[in-house]
Amino acid sequence: MNMQMLENFLIVAKEKSFSKAAETLFVSQPALSKQIKKLEESLGFSLFLRSSSGIKLTKKGEDFYQDVEPIYRTLQSMLVKHTQHSSIRLGSDPVLATYYYPDYIHQTSTETLQLTTIRDDSLDLLPLLETGEIDAAVVQDYPEHPWLFSTHLFTDIFYAAVPVDHPLAQWTSIPITECFRYTNLLPPAHTPMNKNIRKLIKTHGVAAPEFIEVSYHALAGFISQGYGISYLPSLMVEKIDYKGVVFIPLEDTPLKREMYLYTQQESVLLKLKRVLSKY
Repeated sequence: MNMQMLENFLIVAKEKSFSKAAETLFVSQPALSKQIKKLEESLGFSLFLRSSSGIKLTKKGEDFYQDVEPIYRTLQSMLVKHTQHSSIRLGSDPVLATYYYPDYIHQTSTETLQLTTIRDDSLDLLPLLETGEIDAAVVQDYPEHPWLFSTHLFTDIFYAAVPVDHPLAQWTSIPITECFRYTNLLPPAHTPMNKNIRKLIKTHGVAAPEFIEVSYHALAGFISQGYGISYLPSLMVEKIDYKGVVFIPLEDTPLKREMYLYTQQESVLLKLKRVLSKY
């Protein structure tokens, strides 16, 4: 039994609905149901009566609620009091670390945001959140994960990035299939963008172009030198002005990523959601 289990129980009891409680807690309903079942197994009795008309507390569940709720709220207030100047350790992928988080890494009135961990694939940050090595992360295209809180943060669309003397450089917008006629510069094979491009090639049933894999930070340099074309997110496009590179919108936005904020604690999620509010 832990604090999170108790909070889950209290919110389900208050909402009288697993689905509404799951929305409040930013978790899936199946994950929440599993946590309540684990709590019931730990206590040795059922907390809720479930029926087609909804749920309600059992007699023992009601007694447990009345005993636990005031103690939990007191403990929560004490924790806030003693952690009001805590640091929040952030995990990130290379693009966010360079072009997104620097706008927010500063001392706020209540906490310091610290960028402590970088991973090429943001999904690799989830195990670090589970173990407590980091406190928060923004993860690409993965809306929820058991035992963690999450919420949609922003949508990041991609632009075609081409050399200024490239045949596509004069286009005002480009179909993604036109880009596949030329050498594509992509980050390593295990990264989401590389996988998404290869998936789009299969979806459109076109021949795969020549691929050259380079690191995220080397992409713009290789493009400017004429090695090929690539795709860069709006986060980068809005921040950099590379000599020799033209950024062109992709028609129908076929390449984009949905960014989700993850934390271990609901209070941290709500706090960061307000702080990371640019998009």
